[in-house]
Parts: sequence; structure tokens; C-alpha cells
Amino acid sequence: MSQSYDTIRACLVDEFEVAPALVTPEATLASLALDSLALVELSLVVEERIGVTVADITPDRTLGWLAAHADATLATDAGSDATLAATDATLTAGAVS
Repeated sequence: MSQSYDTIRACLVDEFEVAPALVTPEATLASLALDSLALVELSLVVEERIGVTVADITPDRTLGWLAAHADATLATDAGSDATLAATDATLTAGAVS
């Protein structure tokens, strides 16, 4: 799995004290007995450690979905950063010419 998944998994095991055997990509957040407060805390941890905001975290989401969502958001952000850098470079080159 991805680094995002590994981060989320470690958090669930270490901080939320979920049994490691239960933490699989197919596991829903509800199956891990995470209540609404725990979901809010998990979303804050994901934002802090991975840098991705997850506004629609619900009990029926799977860990695989959460990790894929984080990875896709990071990839989109990286693409935006690359586009911005290329635009900046073009503007700077135009100013120098």
C-alpha cells in the first residue's frame, strides 16, 4: 500500500488502539468501532500528518478509500505546484528577455 495508508494504519493502531489484524484496506471506519469524535480526530490526524483535508469522512468509508483519497489529493496538489512553478518560470523568463 501507499505511504498514506501506512500513516493512517499506524495512527489507528498506535493512537486509537485498534487491533492490527482489524486494520485492512477493506475495513470500514465503522467496523473499527470509531465513533463520531474518533472520526473527527482521525480527519485531523490525516490533515496534520499527510497534509490532506478530508471533509467527507464517514463511518462507511474504507481505509483503502481514505488512503486513495489522500494519495489522489497529494498528486493533484503536486500537479498544481508543478504547473505553478512552470508558469512562474515562464513569466520570469519573459521578464528577463
